Amino acid sequence: MFVQIVAPPGSASAEPADCLRSFVFDANLAAQEASGDPAASGSPRRVLQRLQGSTESRTYLFGLTDSALGRAGELGLPVISAAEPSPEIDFDGFIHISLPLLEETENADIECVLAADLLPLPGEELEPEALDVTRSLAREALRLTRQLGRTTAQVGMLYPPDADHTYDPMSQAYLELRFHCKHAERQMFVEIAPTPPVVGAQVWPDYDIPEELLDDVLHLLTLASTDAVYGDLSVEPIVWTRQRLNEAHARLRSRKAHTLLVGIVEQGRVVALTELSRHGDADPEVCEWTLTVTDREQRRRGLATRAKQHAQYAVAHHWPDVRRAYCSVAQADPAMNALYARLGAHVISASSAYELTV
Repeated sequence: MFVQIVAPPGSASAEPADCLRSFVFDANLAAQEASGDPAASGSPRRVLQRLQGSTESRTYLFGLTDSALGRAGELGLPVISAAEPSPEIDFDGFIHISLPLLEETENADIECVLAADLLPLPGEELEPEALDVTRSLAREALRLTRQLGRTTAQVGMLYPPDADHTYDPMSQAYLELRFHCKHAERQMFVEIAPTPPVVGAQVWPDYDIPEELLDDVLHLLTLASTDAVYGDLSVEPIVWTRQRLNEAHARLRSRKAHTLLVGIVEQGRVVALTELSRHGDADPEVCEWTLTVTDREQRRRGLATRAKQHAQYAVAHHWPDVRRAYCSVAQADPAMNALYARLGAHVISASSAYELTV
């Protein structure tokens, strides 16, 4: 049976329950086996915070178990707490669903995770019991998508760079339900190298952007979303406003996360932008490259490369413990792949995004 794992009100700083730790352990193990990188991981506290919801998204977590539990919640499933105290239960797998609230309001972003003891050894196929579990997870994820009022289900498959989607233990279950591939990316990291400062670059930690440059930054943030390569996925661009930036800043503070925005400024205008972020409970040697964009009229001048170079200088000064910056790049984006190649990026995994109208 499936149970819903919910975050009680005000539990963002509480102790994550064993059920949440089991989900994170299983998800991390799958990601680390695909990438061969122990930094490919999340944390129980970050998931607990996301289950609280925000103005941008609402997140749900469900577990598949043989244990009999009690009272049903609003979705008709038994409910247990994502924070301690919570019952100790064994799970065969989990379903993590994120619902965007501002854009893409027909979409459901789904992650199905198989329990670690059901994962096959590298190069081996799923056992029949494990395959049955993947099918149960995928079918229930679609049922929940419909119940939550969404019509487009999106899933991802992760695998080593020299493999394909069939490496992912959920692949057969998804394909049997007629999910179709819409997009492909590669995950990589850049070693933070000693880099001299770049003339004309400015750094704004935690969205501390000068008022006179704020409109330029909002324009570039929106442009980064509009021009991003997502293949045939059903996506909508994020429109950045002052209110949205203030809300993002508030989430940073509440989650003890940090960001560095690096802008290239020419004649008083921001013409290129790159951003790095890090979570308070993440590996202290790791950060994430979340976007890079150049104003359309200023492209092919090397401005993105200059922003990336100064970003490494900024990381060394603001986050001296960080050694690597991770990112995910669309395979169909030759310019960004070439930029990261010039920075000496190491590819650690590949992924495919699949979609189904439910």
